[in-house]
Amino acid sequence: MNKIVNEKEQLLQKLIKKHDKNLNDQILKISLIYIMLSISWNFIFQWLNLPFSRADLSVLLLCSAVWFTVFLFFRFTKFPPHIMTHVVLLFVVFVIISLYFGSGYSESWSYFLLIPIINSLYGKRFLSISYSIIGLLSLAAVSIRFPMDTSYIADDIDISNRILLYIIIATFSYLLLNKLDMLRNKQVNTVIHSMEITLEQVVQSFNIAVEAKDQYTFGHSERVSKYAVALAKQLPEYQDEQRLKHLRLSGLLHDIGKINIPEQILTKSTKLTDKEYEVIKTHTTFGAQMVEKVDGLEGLKSGVLYHHERWDGKGYPTGAKGKEIPSEARILAVADAFDAMTSTRAYRNELPIEEAFRRLENGIGTQFDPNLAQAIEAAKPEFSKIHSDSHNPLDEFEKLTDIL
Repeated sequence: MNKIVNEKEQLLQKLIKKHDKNLNDQILKISLIYIMLSISWNFIFQWLNLPFSRADLSVLLLCSAVWFTVFLFFRFTKFPPHIMTHVVLLFVVFVIISLYFGSGYSESWSYFLLIPIINSLYGKRFLSISYSIIGLLSLAAVSIRFPMDTSYIADDIDISNRILLYIIIATFSYLLLNKLDMLRNKQVNTVIHSMEITLEQVVQSFNIAVEAKDQYTFGHSERVSKYAVALAKQLPEYQDEQRLKHLRLSGLLHDIGKINIPEQILTKSTKLTDKEYEVIKTHTTFGAQMVEKVDGLEGLKSGVLYHHERWDGKGYPTGAKGKEIPSEARILAVADAFDAMTSTRAYRNELPIEEAFRRLENGIGTQFDPNLAQAIEAAKPEFSKIHSDSHNPLDEFEKLTDIL
């Protein structure tokens, strides 16, 4: 059974990886600018012997050395983005602690407030909570054990208020995280919706281009897609909405390769010659080649390529049998055969729906997957309704053209 990739989850993960990589790069760049500015700022004051700096330049130089180490780590290793993110956040914590000891600023504890803000930019709850806790513990430890201003020792009230302020900032940062997550999901949903609409229009355009070549097949692909979905709904493995959408599009495009078949063969009212039948059979491989070249439709290849295979291996184009045939193709084979039997063609009239059901039952185990027998029986009422609602092929053609 082919695994259906969840487009939304795939796109979301792609956006997250891209976001994390860009954010890692930006944090490193900003931190380098800040470190170099601090070194230059304090060096000038100390060099000119001006009373505007108490910074320890050796600590700031250590920060710059660690920065270049992290930069080289990024440059010459191929670790995944989430590992790089931890490296960056640990570097941020290191720089904050270093600035506390090396800046000479009596309120240098306030640098710790940057930790939850930076964490929240990644939009990940685990990172936000875990590194905010690391920052909180670090702030509490240095405030109690290493007060910066020896002339004034922070009392319990000072320390508790620092912690309270940190918690407030962390809380607002967490709200920022939730907002970022909401915006990101909204962006993904918008992109997915736009993609679905575009693909639907592309599929319907292909559909009309094929069916316009033969008046007897107007609406065939639309009906096949409906029959296929009705049948798949009876199967436990097709309870996922995304998988049903995938199957529906496969049904709409299963005959796309017929666009390459001459009209005189498609509309021939007498029996096809062996040579003409071989030409007809090429529509599966040609159709598969078409869809795999269209972004967003490549996942439909299996249904298009294998829908004329038989359970006993006597189908085409590959002669695959049994479960070698993808499940969507086995479902489409039933839907395609049922609609072919209950539709008027150039070479014969339609069969009664009861006769079509009987022939489906007779084909179980030879032409059709025997595991679909119960699903076919359960789907009969829905098949009958679809047949009744879309029995007029000209009405179906008008419906398709209205979509465009």
